[in-house]
Amino acid sequence: MAGARFKYAAGVSLALALAACGGNGAGTAQAAADNTTKAVYNDDVNGVTQNFDDNLKTQVTRSEVGIMSDQMHQLGDYKGLTFVSSDPNKNEFSYRATFSKGAGNVVVRVDTDGHFSAYRFLLPKVVPR
Repeated sequence: MAGARFKYAAGVSLALALAACGGNGAGTAQAAADNTTKAVYNDDVNGVTQNFDDNLKTQVTRSEVGIMSDQMHQLGDYKGLTFVSSDPNKNEFSYRATFSKGAGNVVVRVDTDGHFSAYRFLLPKVVPR
């Protein structure tokens, strides 16, 4: 799984999905992204795919979740997500995942029924000294 991310479907979501997320759109998406990130951290495949659409569910393997979990554990204890930005044209939300020894980014794309059509955990790049 290159770059510790799940491949995502080509399905494009529009304003309907944003409305399905409720309120400002970011709140419900953030709660689901936080639950998914906790499930990855805990190496819980069923929890990871709980908010995924049917196409994305088929792309997740137990080994990929384990690899991502190991990468997250190297960053320490999971502390939570902070909203960073959104792209209404893609119905995509970006969050900062904070850990006790570092941080990474989580990006989710929400489809029209409120499920994730994409979930990516992006590790910070390590620059050699």
